Amino acid sequence: MQTKDVHYSDYLQLEKILNAQQLESDLNDAHAHDEMLFIIIHQSYELWFKQIMYEIESIAEIMGQGIINDNSPDLQTVVHRLNRIVVILRIAVHKIDIMETMTPMDFLDFRNFLRPASGFQSWQFKLAEARLGLRYTERHAQEYYLSQLRQEHVDLIKDTESKPSLLDLVNEWLERMPFFDDEETGHHLSRTKFIGIPFGRIILPGMLKA
Repeated sequence: MQTKDVHYSDYLQLEKILNAQQLESDLNDAHAHDEMLFIIIHQSYELWFKQIMYEIESIAEIMGQGIINDNSPDLQTVVHRLNRIVVILRIAVHKIDIMETMTPMDFLDFRNFLRPASGFQSWQFKLAEARLGLRYTERHAQEYYLSQLRQEHVDLIKDTESKPSLLDLVNEWLERMPFFDDEETGHHLSRTKFIGIPFGRIILPGMLKA
């Protein structure tokens, strides 16, 4: 039972969100108009990364079950939420179109005020990669990968990397699923022989590149 009236602004905490854009150029008495766009674009990315992680964790919870009934709604839910992630990533890519309305010279108006901040410090992005199944050993420039992050975020990512990834959970499910029996050899073949490798190595790690 609802105990109080909910107001749109309060529910979305707009007071916090709309006051979370602090222009470094203003702090340096050198106002740069396009810095507002730059901040909002990146804040929206981080919000979408939060949603992606929310979906990934819900999918991992389902796939981590010892037994998944193919006839239950569980697998439909997994597919639905994976598709949602793909759509979010598609939108994320198109945000570049908005960013490109800012010229290089517009960017240079405030870039020096942001040093040493960098997109490489997006720990949510790295966390999503790790949760999906991109392993540390498969990363390019491993020595640089975590060097730009704060220690609490490094610890969070390493903790995630120590757990079964979504890729691991999907492959385990595939290995449990019978495909067919070879009547001539008597060998039991599982779907993972045919599906597991491409599904795991191409679809899941590639989702963040969609």
